Amino acid sequence: MPVKLLGLGTVEGRVRALAALALLALVVLVVSAGFAVRDGREGARTLGEREGPLAENIGDMYFALAEMDAQVTRVLLTGGEAGWLCAPEVDGSGCERSGARYMYDIRREDAQQAALSATRLAGGEGARLRTVRSVLNTLHTYDRHVQAAMTAAADSGQGTDGTAAALPEAAVREYRTATALMTRELLPEASNLVADSAADVATAYREEHSAVRAGRLRVLAAGLALLAAVGSLQVYLARRFRRLLSAPLAAALAGALALTVTAAARLDTEADRLEAAKTAGLDPVLALTRVQALSTGMDTDRARQIVDPDNAGRYDNRYLDKSQTLLHLAGATGLDAYYRELGRSVAGWDGNPRAVDFGGYYGRRARGEVARAGDFGALLTAYGRYQDHNRDVRELADGGRLDAAARAHMDPRWGNLPHPTFRSYDRELDARVSHHQYRRVHAALRAEQALRPMPWLLPAAALAIAALVVAGVWPRLAEYR
Repeated sequence: MPVKLLGLGTVEGRVRALAALALLALVVLVVSAGFAVRDGREGARTLGEREGPLAENIGDMYFALAEMDAQVTRVLLTGGEAGWLCAPEVDGSGCERSGARYMYDIRREDAQQAALSATRLAGGEGARLRTVRSVLNTLHTYDRHVQAAMTAAADSGQGTDGTAAALPEAAVREYRTATALMTRELLPEASNLVADSAADVATAYREEHSAVRAGRLRVLAAGLALLAAVGSLQVYLARRFRRLLSAPLAAALAGALALTVTAAARLDTEADRLEAAKTAGLDPVLALTRVQALSTGMDTDRARQIVDPDNAGRYDNRYLDKSQTLLHLAGATGLDAYYRELGRSVAGWDGNPRAVDFGGYYGRRARGEVARAGDFGALLTAYGRYQDHNRDVRELADGGRLDAAARAHMDPRWGNLPHPTFRSYDRELDARVSHHQYRRVHAALRAEQALRPMPWLLPAAALAIAALVVAGVWPRLAEYR
């Protein structure tokens, strides 16, 4: 009875049913591919144009705060308070504002903008908004204490000879307060915002990447169903009407195969490029930006020991903690042991990931570096040279020679810049950040470009295949009219 109701008891009914199945499978194929293409393009835009750049911007907030703190410490170390406090637009004086103050203001604006960007990525989440407000308020308080420290140092008439020992107690006290705000409140809160933002992007990426992979499987399943339906229709017509080949159906079969393979291949490539944009682009950028921030903070901690020698032990401990985070050496419980073990590890590393005997970020990086061992070796060597120089500065400071330590810590030619060993190490990091930023943008752009023709290609191909199926069965159905 059901067979009669469906009309499958007649040749005409079977032909119509097979043609309808083919057209239904074609619709499922095109719809599945269309949704997967939409998800793929959304993923490319997420990583390339929207949340990806936003997460990088928020990730830079931690680095911006560390650089602000570094600029303050260097000015107090070198006696440049007058240039810092210069405000010709306010008092009409002919003074010249220092480059350090300009850089501080730029990075302060960067940090504020990054904090506001975090509110956009949070989507109105209450806890995140409270953290952003706290960062902005604390940043304002930090700025006031910095200005007070600079004013106290400048009013005393000391510290203008490039020495740190001449700083008055009032300036050191304000500086300690600013340092506490930065290290205990601003940087931890910024770290939380960076982590939350990265987690938001990771969640969006996983959803879109999984959707593309699932869409590819649906496309393959619908494509196989379409091939089976068109193939069955071809075989049935050949047997029932004693025709070896229907040219339109053969063309439809070839078109269905081409459409299935093209759509599945594009989606597979799309998933790979999204993964590359995330794992070889965004993730390393966020990690390396944090490494840069930790490195800058580490260099600032060494300068703090000279600006505020009464708390030298505390700053040494912070320096060691950051060093161990970057490159962990088991058993190095003090800086002397760390320096000693670091020299051995750097000298002994030969590019073999299995021979890595250190941990931390650089340990994980060294274990993953195979094809680019020489490139990583340059970074590791630059880090080792900086630590060697830092050991010399520390020995001078521990020996009470603060003036000599201050001069040794800074660039011997340009006294307001970090030492060349640190700048060389920082350039190595910066080059890698730029490289991975390019990989994110390039992979996301290629992913978007690969799918750009699909919105018109899919319906055009579907109409062509449907027309060929109808052209293949119409003459046979016409025989029954």
